[in-house]
Amino acid sequence: MDTVRKTLTAMLLAGALAGVVTAQTVSKEKAEAVKNEIMKIEDEKLAGLLKGGSEPVDWIIKYDAEDIAQTNIDGSNPTKAQIEAGLQPGFFKMHSMKQDGHRFRVYDNGNVAVVTYHALGVLERNGKVTPRESNFSDVWVKQNGAWLRVLHEEREITKPPAAAPAQ
Repeated sequence: MDTVRKTLTAMLLAGALAGVVTAQTVSKEKAEAVKNEIMKIEDEKLAGLLKGGSEPVDWIIKYDAEDIAQTNIDGSNPTKAQIEAGLQPGFFKMHSMKQDGHRFRVYDNGNVAVVTYHALGVLERNGKVTPRESNFSDVWVKQNGAWLRVLHEEREITKPPAAAPAQ
């Protein structure tokens, strides 16, 4: 129940934040600049995930807020320390990853961005290799000139079972 409450709270917070700042219009130029800044960070994340080693953890340390609200596909809400522990070399390895379909909504004069995207890849955790297709939602906030990810949510895409052959 606590996990459900945390997830709903994070979603409501993101929605409320977006609703509060919607009245402030952002120019196309500003929105495009924000998109370019965050896509550069996303490209850095993807390259680090594929390279492995300490790079995934280094990215989390640099870009995730200390009190990030994260919801994993299993419904868990790890702390930043737990996220870092789960990406340690020897425990986590990304075999392949492709991200696409990034959609940006920019608010608060370019200081808040909501980003949704799709990812397809193969990862390994604790020796178990798993193909995964997911949709993600991130909320980024610019503080003191630097972007911080304050919300990260992953939803696994499940394929419907194949129809039984006609008899």
